[in-house]
Amino acid sequence: MPIFRTIIALLMIAGMAAPVLPARAGEAQGEPPGVTLPLRDALVRGIEKNLELKMAEVDIPVSQEQRTVEDAQFDPVLDASVYTSQDHLPSASALAGGDHEDLGSTGGTVGVSKRFQTGLRSRVGVESLGADSNSAIVGLNPSYRTYLTLDLTQPLLRGAGPEVNTANLRIAQNRVSQSRYYYLDRAQGIAQRVENTYYLLSLAHQVLKHRIESRNLAQGLLDGNRRKFKAGVVPVTEVQEAKTAVASRDEQIVYARQQMETVSNQLKNLLEIRPGDPLYNVTIIPQPLSDAHVVYPKFGQALALALKHRPDLINQRLELKTLDIRLVYFDNQQLPRLDAQGSLAANGLSGTEREYAFDGSRVNSPFAGDYGDSWSSMAGGDGYSWYIGLDMEYPIGNRAAKARYSQAAWEKKRGIYRLKRLEGTAETELKNALVTLNRSWERVQVAERFVRLAETTLKQENRRLDEGLSDSFRILDFQNSVIAARIRKAAAVADFNSGLADLHRAIGDNLSRYNIMPAMGPKETANAR
Repeated sequence: MPIFRTIIALLMIAGMAAPVLPARAGEAQGEPPGVTLPLRDALVRGIEKNLELKMAEVDIPVSQEQRTVEDAQFDPVLDASVYTSQDHLPSASALAGGDHEDLGSTGGTVGVSKRFQTGLRSRVGVESLGADSNSAIVGLNPSYRTYLTLDLTQPLLRGAGPEVNTANLRIAQNRVSQSRYYYLDRAQGIAQRVENTYYLLSLAHQVLKHRIESRNLAQGLLDGNRRKFKAGVVPVTEVQEAKTAVASRDEQIVYARQQMETVSNQLKNLLEIRPGDPLYNVTIIPQPLSDAHVVYPKFGQALALALKHRPDLINQRLELKTLDIRLVYFDNQQLPRLDAQGSLAANGLSGTEREYAFDGSRVNSPFAGDYGDSWSSMAGGDGYSWYIGLDMEYPIGNRAAKARYSQAAWEKKRGIYRLKRLEGTAETELKNALVTLNRSWERVQVAERFVRLAETTLKQENRRLDEGLSDSFRILDFQNSVIAARIRKAAAVADFNSGLADLHRAIGDNLSRYNIMPAMGPKETANAR
């Protein structure tokens, strides 16, 4: 048995004398090299590059084009047509000039129609045609007629007035504003995610830094214990305990690096850092976090700001305006349709005179002339016509219109409920953000006191170790306490900054506080037509 104890002791001594090969994560005894990325730069990049936000941004030009579509209904419309026809009919008239009546005509029309915001529909048109007939009683052959007409239709009940006829246009205008505020809301959400991930990455770097520091402390203790063991001052168990602690802390470094790399990938994903980007293969190093000594608004002030500035609340108020427009429109649609109609026309005539077939005589026509004379005749007012009337329509029961109005009223009520729910959500978010801020600040104060006490205790215990009054177990325990205290302080500071980010997101100014304002396109106003 003594020989086996001797072999075991020799193997242990050989292991302690051999160089220590740290784990791969412990090869670098400092933080990994990388590129420092300021928080504001990360936020700007997130706003500019994030594809989720770009998808929301597309809604802005889409809504602007829809507004143009609705506005275009008041644009003038040009219409034109040309035609030619020929009739060859068996004749029952002795004056036909043959067994068949032949009538040919060629003509064309051109006009401009327009709808006005009052509901008025108008058309101004010109029609000109030439006719050729074999009838014996036709005095002008060929003959030419030209008409200038004005047609007007004005709704008096249903569909009357700008408020009804511009409903879709005003809704489209609201949609443009809503798309901008929706984009701003998404931008603030992306900024919040970027900011919180940035703080998590900062904390991950701090944890890795402290884990490396912890490993260095254990390595220092191991080196000291080896020297003392060689000098015969401490037993081999002291060396073995310190060596075990180094291995354990190497494992902690590996895990801390894993956490840091995972969060770094999350941030790179939010910032759309892809292959080929200069930041793709480098470690992003955040700037040091501000300490928990930032002045922030209290609940009452924060709530007042949130109700005024939050884009989701503004958006919902715009939605209520849209619902009001729909409600007024469908209320009008319950009325009977009563349209006033009017038409005024001037017409002119010209043609080639011909003899009457029944007696061979010839009568001079005041409208004899060529095609151009028909225009002169029209301009001179040789012929005219006019019409005025009323047209009425009313579905019996009118159930569809009443149901649509009822639907609009219920949708308005639902919109009010949604606004109240959003206001309640904003209030809760503010409260939770303030809870995080206040409690994180308290944790920072406690952690700072704990760090000071733990560091003092470790120093005292190291002096006791130098005097031979302590051992590796106690030193390693106090080292763990110091590192744990520093990590808890770093976590409290990160939570404080995250709470501050959440607070400003809940208020609706988390971008403006960094002087960042996403471009949302020019504001548009309706053109009265």
